[in-house]
Amino acid sequence: MYGCKQASRLWDSHFATTLVNAGAVRAAADPCLFVWTHMVHGVIFILVHVDDVVLSAKDRAGIKAVKDIISSAYTIRDLGEVGDFLGMRVTRDRAAGTLTLTSPGYARALVGAHGLGCANPATTPMAPGTVLTGTGVDLLDAGGPAFAELVGGLLYLATTTRPDIAFAAGVLSRFMHAPEEGHWRAAKQVLRYLAGTLDLGLCFGGGGGLEACCDADFASDRETRRSTTGWLFCWNGAAVSWSSRRKPTVSTSTAEAQYIAATAATKEALWLRKLLADLGEPITTIQIGEDNNACLAMVASPEGTGRAKHIDVAHHMVRDRVARGEVAFYHTPTTEMAADGFTKPLPVAAFAAFRSRLGVRAQEHATRA
Repeated sequence: MYGCKQASRLWDSHFATTLVNAGAVRAAADPCLFVWTHMVHGVIFILVHVDDVVLSAKDRAGIKAVKDIISSAYTIRDLGEVGDFLGMRVTRDRAAGTLTLTSPGYARALVGAHGLGCANPATTPMAPGTVLTGTGVDLLDAGGPAFAELVGGLLYLATTTRPDIAFAAGVLSRFMHAPEEGHWRAAKQVLRYLAGTLDLGLCFGGGGGLEACCDADFASDRETRRSTTGWLFCWNGAAVSWSSRRKPTVSTSTAEAQYIAATAATKEALWLRKLLADLGEPITTIQIGEDNNACLAMVASPEGTGRAKHIDVAHHMVRDRVARGEVAFYHTPTTEMAADGFTKPLPVAAFAAFRSRLGVRAQEHATRA
C-alpha cells in the first residue's frame, strides 16, 4: 500500500476487516475503537491509531487472544503493557487504583527548545486581567515561525493531557498570523508555568460518574467582542473532554452567550452518550451544570421568543434534546463552575481550584505501566 494516495484508507479497511472477521464490532461513536465480546474473556476494547494498537481487557488471556489474531495476519512488535502512547505517558498506581496520563517529556522538550528550562516557574499560565490584542506594532518578523511552532506545541498539550492551559493556548492561537512582542511574552508565561508543572497530568481513579458543565465569558474578545465559551466533561475523577473557544459570532447578551455554550456542550454530550454505550456504561440523561439563570430559562421554555428570536435556529436543538431526556441542565453556583477557567484567566487560588476540578495533578508513587 505504500506510495498509494489512499494508503491510509486502504490500511484502515484491511485492518478493520481482520478484526471484524474475528468477531469485533466497530464502535458507533468512534471508528478507531473496536469492541470484541469474547465468550470466555468477556469484553475486550481495541483502540487503533494508524498502526499503533492499544488493548484493554479484564485478563491477560483476553489480550493475548487479540494479539494472536493480529499477529496471524501481520508482522507485529509486542511492546508489552502500555507505557507511552501518542506522546502521552501512562502510569499506574495499582494499589490506589489510579491511572495517570502525562506528557513530561514533550513539555520539557517544548520548554527547553525556547530556552526556559531554568526560568522561574509561573503559578498560572496567564495572569489575571491579561488582555491580548493585535495592534500591528512590534511585530515578530523573524520570530513569527517560532511563535507558530510554540503555539502548536501548546495546543497539542492542551488537547491531550493538560486542559489547564487550554484557555491560554486558545487565546495565543488567535495571533499566529501576526504575533507581536506582547504575545511572545504571554507565550513565555505559559512555558514558565509548564516548567514548574512538568509532572502534572490527568489522574483517573476513585470512581465517579460523568460530570459536566459549560460556561461563557460575554464579549471577552476586545477586538471582535465575541464571547469565549468553554465546557467540561469529567469521568472517574478527571477530564475526558473539554473545550475553550472563541465563538464565530457576536452575542448580544450574557444569556445568549451562555445559551450558545449550552448548545455546544449538548453536542458533545450526545457523542459521549454513544461512546459510553459502546464502552458498556450507558447513561440515559447527562446532567450539565450552568450558572446563568436566564440561559436555563431559555433552555427550559420556548416562551419569551421576543428576546431570542434572532438566535440561529441551530442553537435551539438544545431544547429538543432536553425534551427528549437525553440531556438536562441544572443551576450551579458561579463559584463552583468548573469550566470557568476555560473562559478567562483566573487568580492563583481560583486557578488552583479549577485545576483540581479537572483532575490535573501529580500521581505520587506511580509505577510505569
